[in-house]
Amino acid sequence: MRKTHLGALIGAICPGVQGQTPSITPMLGALADQTGIIQAILAINPWQAAVYNAAANTTSFTATQSQIMGAEESVLALTGVAGAGVAITLPTATVMQATMTPQQAVVGSTTVLRIINIATTQVVTVTTAAGWTLNGTMTVATATWRDFIVTVTGITVPAMTIQNIGGGNIA
Repeated sequence: MRKTHLGALIGAICPGVQGQTPSITPMLGALADQTGIIQAILAINPWQAAVYNAAANTTSFTATQSQIMGAEESVLALTGVAGAGVAITLPTATVMQATMTPQQAVVGSTTVLRIINIATTQVVTVTTAAGWTLNGTMTVATATWRDFIVTVTGITVPAMTIQNIGGGNIA
């Protein structure tokens, strides 16, 4: 009985991502070992840890879902040399959510996006598509990076938010 309560307590202390709760149940009267607890907690996160995408585009383009929200931390490195300003258009919120798993496409699901302007000699501007709200600075100057938080804000009517959280220079 105590082990069942301890399992429930651990589940309460380590709540799941997007409202899920890790499954930590005693087996044959024994509480799961530390490895089992860690695996149960990790199993509830629907995102892989990180992904790096290089875009060699030399003109404006529409980004893909995996470039914008492919992992907990997504990096989009712009490696193409552009002759004029470049706009990255976000995919529509509907397209973004259609390519997510059911565990990812929930209100409050959040990831971090870093856009790095490596090779272009032009300012890059993040532009909107249907279903998006853009907050803060949406430009990435030459030889700089900018971080954003990307959040699912609506499911029935697909909606997403991208929030600038800062940037810096490439050393």
